[in-house]
Amino acid sequence: MDLMQDSFLSFHKHYGNAGLSEEKSVMVLYTIARNLSINYAKKFSTSREIASDEIEFHSHNPKLETKAEYQDLEDRLYSFLGELSEDERSALLLKNVEGFQLVQIAEILGVSVSTASRLVIKATEKVLAIAKRENLVPD
Repeated sequence: MDLMQDSFLSFHKHYGNAGLSEEKSVMVLYTIARNLSINYAKKFSTSREIASDEIEFHSHNPKLETKAEYQDLEDRLYSFLGELSEDERSALLLKNVEGFQLVQIAEILGVSVSTASRLVIKATEKVLAIAKRENLVPD
């Protein structure tokens, strides 16, 4: 089954009878599709590691290096999302990427505002712990 079908099936299973407005349904469906894509990419991605002594990296533009480092950091952080539950991942992305308020997140996920808040906090703590484990953040 492909990702699009999985997205619609997951939406129908979890939100089919939730009575969401068309706008909220589209937001939730988009979030589900994005999360499934992230999981798929993480599950089936392959990468070849190259020893650092084999690489000679000289940049004449320090801003370009910084931008590349930020992009690498962002990619690694997104890969950590696969270790979160679907609700935690959705809440975190809706809050920090999409910019939704807790009330909106609660409506989309079909939970109380306090539960939405706990999901965001728990997901943030988990991502921070994973980042520490991967030596992206000092202890």
